[in-house]
Amino acid sequence: MKKIVALLICAGFMVSGCSKKEVKAAPEKHVDVAVVHAYNVPYVYDYPAMVQGVVDYQVVPRVSGAVFKQLYTEGTYVKKDQPLYQIDPRPYELDLQNAQGQLIKDKAAMDNYKIIYDRYVKLYAAEAVSKQDLEQATINYQGAVGMVETDKANINTAKLNLEYCVVRSPADGYISERQVTVGDMVTAFQTTMNIINSVNDMYITFSMPENDRLAIQSALGNNIATIPNNYKFRVDLQLADGSMMKDAGYVQFTDTRISVQNGVWNMRAYVDNKSLKTQLLAGQFVHVYLNGLTYKNSFAVPQEAVFRDDKGSFVYIVQGDKVIKNPVVTGPMVGALWIIKEGLTDGMKVVTAGGVKVIVGDKVKVDATEDQAKTNPSNPAVASAPVSVTPNKVNASAFKPDPKQRAVSIESSANIYNDQY
Repeated sequence: MKKIVALLICAGFMVSGCSKKEVKAAPEKHVDVAVVHAYNVPYVYDYPAMVQGVVDYQVVPRVSGAVFKQLYTEGTYVKKDQPLYQIDPRPYELDLQNAQGQLIKDKAAMDNYKIIYDRYVKLYAAEAVSKQDLEQATINYQGAVGMVETDKANINTAKLNLEYCVVRSPADGYISERQVTVGDMVTAFQTTMNIINSVNDMYITFSMPENDRLAIQSALGNNIATIPNNYKFRVDLQLADGSMMKDAGYVQFTDTRISVQNGVWNMRAYVDNKSLKTQLLAGQFVHVYLNGLTYKNSFAVPQEAVFRDDKGSFVYIVQGDKVIKNPVVTGPMVGALWIIKEGLTDGMKVVTAGGVKVIVGDKVKVDATEDQAKTNPSNPAVASAPVSVTPNKVNASAFKPDPKQRAVSIESSANIYNDQY
């Protein structure tokens, strides 16, 4: 019996020894890294905007009446003081005639009061009338003189109104589509008959959200960023078809307060329209890019290199041949990059590709290394960003998908990388 038990025990050990498999070492994981360096990172703000003429003149009548004639062609260039409309002058001609007739009447009354006044002066000298009678004659004559002066002023007013019946251009520029037609009634200083747009100088009006303004002021207060004096940003413009107009102008005006209607900071850029290849038109919608803000001695890494967990943001750092976790404090996004406020030092190797497949302590193999200091060898301290900092926005109607650039590829086999990662 003891021999049987012994044989069974030996057989068990043999079976267990035969079933034990050899444990293979975990394969190396492949990553790309960027050797980060602090440099001056340009930051670009962009907002929707609208084009306005430096002065968009409203053509407004100075007298009321019916539009009698239109004296211009819509869409043409008009000169200052060029006649544009004629308002029916007949009522104002009658007003002038009435004022002229009143002048004749009041002038006759003045002559009569002058004769009476002269007579009373002589009678008073001869003590034939009282002083009160002389004073009354004086008052009557002076009142008649005043009436004559009033009539002269009324005549001048009637002549001026008659002149205002011809509505003239207030400035040089292109005149837009008419807003009234012949026969329409217009009201003095109220009806807008047309608009004349200046074409040589243009304004780009836009608004900066309060959060962006505070972010700029905070960066300036902490001495981590610089901007042009008085917020005079250089501006790029993007048109509706997606085309870009580089260095089109500069910010000329920033409001002195935040808008109480929508809580934004109103700004305005100036553009010399004559110097542009594609001339802008008033009322045109564009996208404005503000250039000039720079984060000093900052680190910037691709957005895909930054991860988050319950403790905050972090990046993976390669030390030797292993990966470690490095907490960071992120700043604003710059195009395809993310500015890192805290947590990085010069020379760190940040994982930029393959980070989703690694965990802390993994042994990795670096396939590609990008050294940010070599991006601009002639001036590493002010190196260009590794990736364009200005987002290239494409008009939605012009977008064409590229299957080769899809973020996710769905394949029939799960092992599509042949154990490379």
